[in-house]
Amino acid sequence: MTRVSGRSLRPLGLRKELFEMVLSLRACGLSYNQIIKRVEQNEGAVLSKSQVSYWLNGKHRPDGSVRRFEPVPSFEIGYVTGVALGDGTTSVSSDHNYAIKLQVNDEEFAEEFARCLGVILHRPPPNVRWWEARRAWRTQVSSLLLMQFLRRPLSIVGPIIQRTRDCKVGFLKGFFDSEGSVSKDTVSVSNGELAKLEFVIELLGSLEIQTTGPHLGYPAGGTRIIRGKLCRVNKAMYYVRVRNESIRRFQEIVGFSIRRKIEALAEHRAMDP
Repeated sequence: MTRVSGRSLRPLGLRKELFEMVLSLRACGLSYNQIIKRVEQNEGAVLSKSQVSYWLNGKHRPDGSVRRFEPVPSFEIGYVTGVALGDGTTSVSSDHNYAIKLQVNDEEFAEEFARCLGVILHRPPPNVRWWEARRAWRTQVSSLLLMQFLRRPLSIVGPIIQRTRDCKVGFLKGFFDSEGSVSKDTVSVSNGELAKLEFVIELLGSLEIQTTGPHLGYPAGGTRIIRGKLCRVNKAMYYVRVRNESIRRFQEIVGFSIRRKIEALAEHRAMDP
């Protein structure tokens, strides 16, 4: 711990972690006193009420170079979180670039992810570029605070997502854009982690969209064609299906951002009696 003008100053990395924790706890509805108590219990750091107030009101930041991010529930935060639990990735480079990235086949998917990143980070959307070597559209942004938020367990992030209808819808659209599929028979979403699918079922249920599952899609071991490529299956995959009687409601409330999935869903609905 260093000293500035006669007072102790926590290391920058710790200040950033405490700052992000304070914002997350506030988004969960905790009072200043409750935040101070929770931070002390979890991290052993004692914050003053004035410090918490300055951070929450935007008067002070742990580092002027840290891009502003506050986990206030919104469609955009829900969407980015849903994508992060699906196709999105995060990474930290040796030069402290805290990257949130997406590399996908559909340009409109990358564009919507970039738009949402711009909104929640209070900046223009990051560029979406075609990466010829990978035959994919990619976009990324650097934000320590957002990366830390997205890496938190679903048990912590989940209650924030559940606070508003818009945030629920955003999360579901992002997750279905990443992991969802439409065929002539069904609308479904797949993942190898049951906790994620159970959370999706809970959110869909709160919007009165009925589902079945999770069902075992295929067990671990062996190989399988995934998105046109032969892949080794290291863990079991499960899927959740939207009941036929709820597909119209899913289309109206959640839907997709990806054109080919939108068209497939419209064709699916046109086939209904």
